[in-house]
Parts: sequence; C-alpha cells; structure tokens
Amino acid sequence: MRIRAAKFEELAPKIRELSPRQLAALQRDDELRKALARLRSDEDILAVELDPAEKIPTLRLAVKRAIAAHRPDAHMAIRGRTIYLSIAKLPGGGGGRPPKRV
Repeated sequence: MRIRAAKFEELAPKIRELSPRQLAALQRDDELRKALARLRSDEDILAVELDPAEKIPTLRLAVKRAIAAHRPDAHMAIRGRTIYLSIAKLPGGGGGRPPKRV
C-alpha cells in the first residue's frame, strides 16, 4: 500500500471529444429539428432524400425521435429512399400485413 498527496484535478471528470459518428448524429438531429420547424400549415410537405451512404432504418428512427421531441403533431411517410414530413395526415401508410383472403 502506498499513501500519497493527491490533487483535486485528479478527481475532475475528463472531458472527451465527441466521435465523428456522434457529431454526425447531432448534426442530423439539428437539421431534422430545423426542417420540422419549417412546417407551418397542412399544405406544407417536406421531402428528406437520403444520401447513398445513409440507411432508411437509421434515418427513420432519427425522424421519429425528432417528431416526438419537437413536433408531435407531424406525420411521416416513407416512399423508396425519401421520407416525407407534414402536419397533415399523409396518404397511404396503414402498415402491417394485408388481411387474409378467404
């Protein structure tokens, strides 16, 4: 066992830089928040087109998080590699499996 004098700096939490992945996620969330703020009326529809490197499930979750946090009255629809945002209810959707035929 060894006993020594310590300094307060040793106990201070270390500040780590954000990783490139975390920085990209923060930037994406900020852009989505600004896009949702642009929705003013029921006629406004925004199209978020994905880059080839972006994946639909990742962006879908980011959009859902942004909607829940900033604009709970907004709706989302996905067609191909484009996500549409609007305050008005968007056509289509429904989701799930089609009903069984008898």
